[in-house]
Amino acid sequence: MTREVPLLVELAWCCLECHRYERCEKCTDSGFCPALEAARTRIRAWRRYRSVFGWC
Repeated sequence: MTREVPLLVELAWCCLECHRYERCEKCTDSGFCPALEAARTRIRAWRRYRSVFGWC
């Protein structure tokens, strides 16, 4: 049985994909974006969760 990826993780991937090509209104001139950092953190946490609990 294949499990679905949670919606918030999918949205985090979309955020990363969007930031590959353009900036959002939260991006600073130096390139830092709090929304992008939150997305990266969420994906990292999801990967840790999968490795601990054996998510397929």
